[in-house]
Amino acid sequence: MVDEQLSSALRDLPGKVLNVPVEERQLIFRNVSSVLRNPGILWVPLAESG
Repeated sequence: MVDEQLSSALRDLPGKVLNVPVEERQLIFRNVSSVLRNPGILWVPLAESG
């Protein structure tokens, strides 16, 4: 079951991230993190500094 959920969460992840407003990206990453066995391994900066 987890593998199906993970597959669904990761399906077209780059496209999803690139095609949503910055404000919605955190929700996408939260959804992916919720199905990872060790969610601490997913760290993605939400904004570049500078």
